[in-house]
Amino acid sequence: MNKKIKYILENWKMILHLLFRTKRFGVNNMEWSQQDSLFGQSWIIGFAGLLKNYKMMKIRAFSGFIPLNDAIALFPEHARRNGYHAIKPPLTKP
Repeated sequence: MNKKIKYILENWKMILHLLFRTKRFGVNNMEWSQQDSLFGQSWIIGFAGLLKNYKMMKIRAFSGFIPLNDAIALFPEHARRNGYHAIKPPLTKP
């Protein structure tokens, strides 16, 4: 399965949270959080800024919110344009 599709299927709640800036749904990839999110806004404002929210998802991904190799797999064009390269795992000795 494509790594991008697999990541989206595993983290769809968090992706919706970051795209629409929900207050409690999808926080920490859970269905519901007891506390409001730092990134949450009213749904009207969150929906209106959809493109900006998508751009912020890319920035957060490459700022260390997720592993760099996952960020490169999710946003390969952004990685190429900005010179990001995948991190190779260290060689292990038998």
